[in-house]
Amino acid sequence: MKAWVIAGILLASLTVQSTIFPFLEIAGVKPDTLMMLVVSFALLAGNPTGLAVGFFGGLIQDILYGGALGYNAIMYMLVGYLLGFVYERLYIGKVILPVFFVFCSIIFRGLLMMVYHFFMRSDIRFYQGFAVVIIPEAIYSAILMPLLHFFMAGLYQRPFMSKKWSLKR
Repeated sequence: MKAWVIAGILLASLTVQSTIFPFLEIAGVKPDTLMMLVVSFALLAGNPTGLAVGFFGGLIQDILYGGALGYNAIMYMLVGYLLGFVYERLYIGKVILPVFFVFCSIIFRGLLMMVYHFFMRSDIRFYQGFAVVIIPEAIYSAILMPLLHFFMAGLYQRPFMSKKWSLKR
């Protein structure tokens, strides 16, 4: 049941990000809901879940938006894996740490994108990519993160999300 709920949340998030959030752009920047979900799942459930949500969410994003297959999957998977180590090592409150981690994760993903574009010889300047796109996207996502993390923390309080898999009756 837990896997189906996570898959539904991922599909709903990508659908909302591609249909509704283009109308909610501020100065050409929209929040990264997939990164917010990866951070939230990694902080609430730990490493295997954060890694899987990052990989499958990034893979779905690669398939839907085109481009190099696996590029987003690797970046989101890496973020989910690294943040999975924080699980049960820090007290994850409702606001400060999730906001901090989503801000840092988007900066990290943006820097990885800039390195990728550098090696692909794209004509993107570092200042243009970092100050005009990455920082505003990180701020916008950090502002919306408490709402999403509050919803996810409430979801993880439900019995079907914490139930262990078993074949016994």
